[in-house]
Amino acid sequence: MKALKPSFTIIELIIVIIIIGIIAYTINFNFFDNNLKVAADQVENHIRYTESLAMKDDKYQPFPKSTSSADTNQSKFWFMQWWQIRFSVNSNNEYFYEIFSDSTKSTTYFDHIGNPVSEFARDPLTHKYLDGNYNTPTANKKLNLTKTYGIKLIKFNGTVISSSTNSKRILFDNFGNLFLSEGNINHVGNEYPLYKNERVLVTNNIKIDLCRDNVCNECIRLNITPSGEVFQSKCN
Repeated sequence: MKALKPSFTIIELIIVIIIIGIIAYTINFNFFDNNLKVAADQVENHIRYTESLAMKDDKYQPFPKSTSSADTNQSKFWFMQWWQIRFSVNSNNEYFYEIFSDSTKSTTYFDHIGNPVSEFARDPLTHKYLDGNYNTPTANKKLNLTKTYGIKLIKFNGTVISSSTNSKRILFDNFGNLFLSEGNINHVGNEYPLYKNERVLVTNNIKIDLCRDNVCNECIRLNITPSGEVFQSKCN
């Protein structure tokens, strides 16, 4: 008679299944963890890119190009053209950001959003517009942090960005100085760059929390110093 080949016992099979489950969980956890890190690295690089654009592009314009209302406002309120990175959430509850220099091209005033498309910065490698609003035809998928990386919440200095009306933005002047701006829609503002709270020179670190859950247990914080340096840390 042929000898019976040894086979796995039930206990051995259970042990193998448990080991496979542990490995699968570890791979899945690392995938999510790496996804969050990739998102944080991308935003960090784009903050630096926004600063570099600003330092190469002096927006000071003492004389209007013409007597039109659009050119007059663009000259009078030249500082509203500073390069900025704006974080927001769209109607599908998707968090995104965009990099642009505001202008009076589409209207006679500054509308504080990337419009028209020529206001957006372009990715130096792909030449895609750095606009992450996935509802627009010019959107760059990578800047939609929810669709691409599963980001479910963004906090800006501890405040949750909950709608487009409380979107947050940071701006750089051509010296690399960092400013905060509320950017009131359809509002030109005062001729002085630091009028009231429309543009505030940053003197303390800005904290941007990227969260993969609604309570920010899985989170990376981007810290931006007043000098424009960016570094990552834990949120808590």
